[in-house]
Amino acid sequence: MVLLLAGEAKKQTCVALSTAEAEYVASSAAAQEALWMRQLLTDLNVNIDEPMTIYEDNQSAIAMSKNPQLHGRSKHIDIKYHFVRDQVEKKTLTVLYRPTGSMLADLFTKGIPKEQFKKLRELTGVAIKPK
Repeated sequence: MVLLLAGEAKKQTCVALSTAEAEYVASSAAAQEALWMRQLLTDLNVNIDEPMTIYEDNQSAIAMSKNPQLHGRSKHIDIKYHFVRDQVEKKTLTVLYRPTGSMLADLFTKGIPKEQFKKLRELTGVAIKPK
């Protein structure tokens, strides 16, 4: 098992009409990053045979990434943001639900309370060096 963790805070260039839409657009950028990491690992002779996983805390965004059909909720979204949907369909990526309080990338993308920071830090396996 290989654990890769990436996080980024970035202003979106499009106007989202819902939180689910904003998360779906962000998951497209995450999908691009994940595939870049996969290619980097392949170049380093580390082969990953299973789909890479993107964790998402918005279940509507997950549903959009798994539905290959355009419908009223997603037909206005620019086609470039459907990249994540294409990769899920090709089985190179999978998008799974993870509760907001357990999103490891939050360590790097937002200010969080001390207790949540400690919890997430422990989940990454990073420890404080004893004095």
